[in-house]
Amino acid sequence: MKQIQMRMLRAASIAVVLFATGHSRASLAQNPTPPAAEPTPEFLSLTVISVKPEMVPEFQNFMKTTTNPALKKGGVTWREAWQSTPASGDAFEYVLVAPVEKFAQYDGPGPLEKGLGGAQAFAGWQTKASTLVNSVHRYIIRTRPDLSYMSKRTGPPKLAIVTSLHVAQNRNAEFENYLKNDYLPVMKQAQVTYLVSQTIFGGDANEYITLTLRESFTDLDKGPVTVQVLGQEGANKLLQKLPAGVVTQVNRSLTRFVPELSIAPAQ
Repeated sequence: MKQIQMRMLRAASIAVVLFATGHSRASLAQNPTPPAAEPTPEFLSLTVISVKPEMVPEFQNFMKTTTNPALKKGGVTWREAWQSTPASGDAFEYVLVAPVEKFAQYDGPGPLEKGLGGAQAFAGWQTKASTLVNSVHRYIIRTRPDLSYMSKRTGPPKLAIVTSLHVAQNRNAEFENYLKNDYLPVMKQAQVTYLVSQTIFGGDANEYITLTLRESFTDLDKGPVTVQVLGQEGANKLLQKLPAGVVTQVNRSLTRFVPELSIAPAQ
C-alpha cells in the first residue's frame, strides 16, 4: 500500500497536501488572517501522480492548457499542485490537492468531464493523460484544525516539510493529546505554520500527515523548530513526552508549491 509519503507527500503530502490546504480558506496557498473561531474540519482529495521523466514538460503543458481550463469550466474553484524538491523525494512525482465539498459529487460526472464537454471528450483526455504518467493514486484526507496552527503570511508558501506518522492501533487519543498540549504550543511560540490532516480513504486509517511551512532551505540550516525554541535539551524532553509505542513509523520529505500548475481561488 502506498502511504501518503508521496515520496514527496508520501513522507504528501503529501498531499494532499497537503494537502495541503483546508486550514487556510481550504488552501495552503492563501494568506488569510487566522479566524477568531476554530475552523471546521474539511475533506480534501489528494491525487499522487508519478510522471514519466521524459514527459514532464508535456505533462506540465497539458495541465496548463487542457486540464486546468476544463476543471475551472467544470466548476472547480481551486486546486493546488505540489512537487518534491531536488533535495529529497521523487522529482517526477506531483501531488494535487482539491476540495471535497460533498461525497455526492462522485455520484455523477466530475467537473473535468463536464468542463471537457462530455464522456467522449473525457475518454480522449484519459487516453492522452495515460501516455504521460506511470501511476495515479488518490486519497481522501480530513483536515484537523484543532491540532494545527496557521501563522500570518505575506504570500504563498514556498517550502513544506511533510511528515507522515503512523499511529499504533487504538492509541490515536494519546497521540492527539500530545500534539495539542505539548507539540502545538511550541509551533505557536515559534510562529510557524503547522498543519495536520488524517487519512480517511485510500491509505492507512491510522496515518496523520503534518506540514511545517518554511520560507527557504536556509531556514532548514537553523535546525528543527523545536530546537530553535527550546534548545536541544528542551527538544529532547519534548520528544520524551510522547508515550512510548504510540508512533510506529515516521517518514519525512520536502515539497514545494507550484503556482503555475495550480488553480487559484477567486479573491
